Amino acid sequence: MIAPLHTGAAKFPQNLLSRSRQAVSPLFPAGVLKGFSSIISRKLASHGFGASMAAMSSFPPQRYHYFLVLDFEATCDKPQIHPQEIIEFPILKLNGRTMEIESTFHMYVQPVVHPQLTPFCTELTGIIQGMVDGQPSLQQVLERVDEWMAKEGLLDPSVKSIFVTCGDWDLKVMLPGQCQYLGLPVADYFKQWINLKKVFLEVAFTVLHPFSRRLRQGKMDLCLPAASLHMHTLSAPAARLPW
Repeated sequence: MIAPLHTGAAKFPQNLLSRSRQAVSPLFPAGVLKGFSSIISRKLASHGFGASMAAMSSFPPQRYHYFLVLDFEATCDKPQIHPQEIIEFPILKLNGRTMEIESTFHMYVQPVVHPQLTPFCTELTGIIQGMVDGQPSLQQVLERVDEWMAKEGLLDPSVKSIFVTCGDWDLKVMLPGQCQYLGLPVADYFKQWINLKKVFLEVAFTVLHPFSRRLRQGKMDLCLPAASLHMHTLSAPAARLPW
């Protein structure tokens, strides 16, 4: 049975909402995280982000109308299997003005090279075999993504949107790598994104800058050159990365 395409946050699986909010919580207002359990804090800590910026009293105007939070799950094992294949494809559409969730996309994907999920994969991702059996192929899911993007008005040239990921792996490695393996094209809207890990690092350095350019740790001085202390916010244009 093919998993339905959902366009309402209420129907979006709770664990996916958690991972999506986990990715954006370091930079978005505390209100975005309202109602979520302590497990999110533990997941944030595992990524090294710490607490969210709850002290923000207002959110600055953004360059983009929408942020599309994306977080793949893929086949995996120890040692790693090759090629890895996407088995979960979730996108959360966040309004860049209100920071409210307006719509979601979620589908499971049937792996074809390694159709049987390993115990390690299930333990790591929480995805069991029954969730992917009989689901669409990656090609079919990408077609559904494009339909959803069009339905949500995200393909309109006047609408500025950008994907947001927690790291570069999803859109720099996983998706283009699997598409290349399968001989599938990669849509242009997947070729630029905001990596929150890099943004958070630059913001953290910027916060330190007004107080001191030198952090003393025991007998070691960490020098922070002025050139590296550039404030990088979500409204900054994302770099287009070549494949």
